[in-house]
Amino acid sequence: MKNLFILAGGKSSRLGFDKLNITICGKNILRILDNNIGDLFDQKFIVVKEEKDLKLKDYEVIKDVISVDAPLAGVITGLMHSQSSKNFICACDMPFISRDLVEYMLSFEGYDAVVPFYNGYFEPLCCVYSKTFLKNAIECLNRGILSLSFALKNSNIKKISLDEILQFDNMLISFKNINTVQDLEETNEIFKNIITRHI
Repeated sequence: MKNLFILAGGKSSRLGFDKLNITICGKNILRILDNNIGDLFDQKFIVVKEEKDLKLKDYEVIKDVISVDAPLAGVITGLMHSQSSKNFICACDMPFISRDLVEYMLSFEGYDAVVPFYNGYFEPLCCVYSKTFLKNAIECLNRGILSLSFALKNSNIKKISLDEILQFDNMLISFKNINTVQDLEETNEIFKNIITRHI
């Protein structure tokens, strides 16, 4: 059993509107994500801060169980809801996640998390989490530590190195997210170029 959790609880203050309403070249970002990686998973969820009526087939909408403004809350919510050791958790504003990279990350067993790591940084919102990560995440929360990177550093993890990432994503665009209008404009250009190359 493999689960997909898309986190959509951010405030979107810099972008100016709900990230769930992002469209790229006329396509809703959730549909882009689902078309790209959705069929890899048995169950699919969208994690939100407030109740939303999202009409996306095969997705269950679940509400954060913790009222803190940090992705850690979404990860804890997802893992509390899950019965699986394979939970891919990503942000809702990452349209270029490499399908092959996700499949590669899902292939590993026996870790609390399988996470891309390069230039000294984790990519905790493009990560496969096991239920075993939940204990450490809750401990961090109880200590007032909201950093997913801190929780990952103190867990049994498999780091996906830059060399491994580049095998599946030689442009490193899997981790590109959309926080500003400029980011959205750049994303539209990248998406157009990708479409053009495949025509």
